[in-house]
Amino acid sequence: MERNKKIVIFTYDNFPFGGAPANFIRYFAMALAQQNLDVEVILPTGNNYGCNVEVSGKRKGFTENIPYKHLFFKKHPRNYIGKFLDIILGLILPFFYVFKANFKKKIDKIIVYNTSVSITLIMLFIKLIFRIKIIIIIPEFYEKPKCKYFSLSLLKWYNFYFGMKYLLRYADGYIVLSTYLKKYLEVTLKVNKPVFILPNIMDPLNFSTTESKPFISGKITIGYTGSPTRKDGVMDLIQAFSVLHKKHPATHLLIIGDVINGNSLIPQLKEEANKLGVAESITFTGLQAFSKIPELLNACQILTLTRPNGIFAEAGFPTKLGEYFACKKPVVITGVGDIPYHFKNEEHLIIVTPEDIESIVNGFEKLIMNPELSEKLVVNAFHWMDLHLNYKNIGNKLAEFIIK
Repeated sequence: MERNKKIVIFTYDNFPFGGAPANFIRYFAMALAQQNLDVEVILPTGNNYGCNVEVSGKRKGFTENIPYKHLFFKKHPRNYIGKFLDIILGLILPFFYVFKANFKKKIDKIIVYNTSVSITLIMLFIKLIFRIKIIIIIPEFYEKPKCKYFSLSLLKWYNFYFGMKYLLRYADGYIVLSTYLKKYLEVTLKVNKPVFILPNIMDPLNFSTTESKPFISGKITIGYTGSPTRKDGVMDLIQAFSVLHKKHPATHLLIIGDVINGNSLIPQLKEEANKLGVAESITFTGLQAFSKIPELLNACQILTLTRPNGIFAEAGFPTKLGEYFACKKPVVITGVGDIPYHFKNEEHLIIVTPEDIESIVNGFEKLIMNPELSEKLVVNAFHWMDLHLNYKNIGNKLAEFIIK
């Protein structure tokens, strides 16, 4: 009897919860496990959450029947010595893990989430020593920070960029979230290796089974969830809402989430809302547990993402979009990245012009004034999501790509 092939996924991001990378890897692993592959997730470094964020977890355990294991720290230390130790061990311990695990059961493929010089080097070293093929997941492309002087953020960018430019070509295959990243590999880097486009997948049952109760009775609540940074255009959203609210006073804006690690962004967003005179019509929930998100999204009547133009938007595919579709709510989104490639305006969702306040306002008004349009969008979007983003429906093609 042929044994199940063993796939080891290395991630240096949070797992099993704690942001978009954790969600992606969780569903990715679940999709492979359903194809009778022996999947394990390995975390060389500790989870990195903000000081005021408490997320339960163990050094090793199971999530959705997927085994995972921290090689040393469970949480990223707060002191400098601990941080340095976490980084160094995160580069050394994967070699010893593979050395030991390969004796118990041969590892057929190693999957690595994200890329940098340091991470890619150690994985390529493992590939060379143990003759195991490596597939790298590239979820996004970071913009170079606009720094007057050298900084830590600039150092991190160079670590990412040089890993992309000089080391990626030595992997055996790639999984990317967008056509932009596929073209970058094939045209810019001239990589002649297999590339699989996989937008952020999810489980619609986590969102579509939640009862829909209005966030505020008698109000049309527009909802956003995520880290409300510049890349998600939340300032544009607040400005557009201030214009919309003057024309339609029965509207409300719900902003769910905050940055996972670092200083909260909510004070500056509240300041902007105060300046525009709409602070009382906007609710900021702050960080929420993953289990709370479906209830909050389903309490909205419209969901939105107003990303501005930029490399980040072009290269990525928003995790939240599948979640929005699963909630069976109409969506207003800016036409960046692969959005115009995958969707038709007023067929799946409302596509508006990035960084154009008037266009964003008009997008909301189309849904407010036309309930029948909303109903059509919801049906078409849910069908698209189930076909392309439901982890249960993409596992076969994904497994074929990985094990071939």
